[in-house]
Amino acid sequence: MSKNILIKASGDLTENKKFFDFVTKKAQKNYVVVICGGGTKISKALEEAGYPICYDECDRRITKTSEERMIMRNILEQEEKRLQDKFLGDGVVVIAPILYAGSVLCPINGDDLMKAYYLGFDESYVFTKKERIEKKQKVFVGFPKVKVREL
Repeated sequence: MSKNILIKASGDLTENKKFFDFVTKKAQKNYVVVICGGGTKISKALEEAGYPICYDECDRRITKTSEERMIMRNILEQEEKRLQDKFLGDGVVVIAPILYAGSVLCPINGDDLMKAYYLGFDESYVFTKKERIEKKQKVFVGFPKVKVREL
């Protein structure tokens, strides 16, 4: 029986062959949705535009202007398109962590989006760097279906 599988990957890891192979293997018999990341690229673009990089107590990026949010959106949409092209023909759906409340642009932390979608999926995976494993495991305490993996 086919399962619904949700996968989130740090933008730093989406070029990794192990990540690509994992996703395409899961997609052979299941419905797979990938949430793309892009935090490192977003930070770089914001810094280049002269904006300070700030986070709240839950490690969510703080944006104060619509221009900052548009920079984030543009990076995330670029990452979404890049991954869509990469998985073309593999039956993988790729989404960027962007929400709209009416016409208000609301980039959302990918981990928070994973939690929001949690109940609709049979399996969930978060791929991150080795140095972020412990932090990510803490983020997903209370979400037993989410498996945090290192690449």
